[in-house]
Amino acid sequence: MRLMRASVFVALLMAAMPVGVAAAIPGDEPSSAIPASVGTTQYDSTAMTESGADPTSCREFEDFTNTMWFSWTATRSRITMVDINSFVSDGSTDFLAILFVYAVGPNGQLTQVGCGAYPATVFFGAKAGTTYLIVSAGLGADDTGEPELSDHGGTFDLTIQPIRGRVLSFRFHDTDSFVDEGLSDECGTEVTVSFDDRGMGKTFVTTGGVRMFTFMIVGSTTFSTADSSVTLSYAQPFRDTMDGMVTILGVPVKVVLDGKLVTLDAGRLILGPDGVVFEAGQHPIFESGVDLCALLTA
Repeated sequence: MRLMRASVFVALLMAAMPVGVAAAIPGDEPSSAIPASVGTTQYDSTAMTESGADPTSCREFEDFTNTMWFSWTATRSRITMVDINSFVSDGSTDFLAILFVYAVGPNGQLTQVGCGAYPATVFFGAKAGTTYLIVSAGLGADDTGEPELSDHGGTFDLTIQPIRGRVLSFRFHDTDSFVDEGLSDECGTEVTVSFDDRGMGKTFVTTGGVRMFTFMIVGSTTFSTADSSVTLSYAQPFRDTMDGMVTILGVPVKVVLDGKLVTLDAGRLILGPDGVVFEAGQHPIFESGVDLCALLTA
């Protein structure tokens, strides 16, 4: 009898709850932000949904999806790196990420202190006692041109790391078009090269010297003849931690011949003094290169 009464009570309680009210998924909105800590932790944003509080733009980037919120309170005032590495699985959940960092004011107002994509890394001067909201999101295909790696979330590593010393950074945007005489002689026909590249690099300097170097380039290069064209596009983050290991992340290069995909390199590659230490995904272009003449004159 007691069991029956308890069941009836639970049923009446559920019936009395407002329709459509459900607990927020942890991390799905600012009010359910997941507490984060210094170091690297892995999360999955596949189930995250849109929220009215989600960011809508970061420089030239717009249209984000699968936003996931985190909170972190600085214990010391120091330059801090926040990084999203969204190429950590076997390739099945890889996505191109964008990162936002907001400082929470005394009345709860949010002030953006940084955002970044290609790579999804932000450096800022954290203040002791201040709480920061961190947002991981997936870029849209309109921004990336990579439908398979856009408009969804997935598995990613969130890294929060205070930095001792200075961070030196530079940015560039280069574009040009010219006839490559050497390639023209090799292919037996005139080859025009057109490229549009943008990127950035950061050098981390401590009292003991250079600690780490990161570099990111995104763009495309097109090789054209009178009858055909080959386009190599790339979104390639590079990280050298000065310990003999070099990490290449993301989508190193995609080859398109006359509008049709020829091959795609993806995943993660870690190189050591003696060669490949870790490899996730296929890297045929990195390993064997691209025979441009064969493609252009086929």
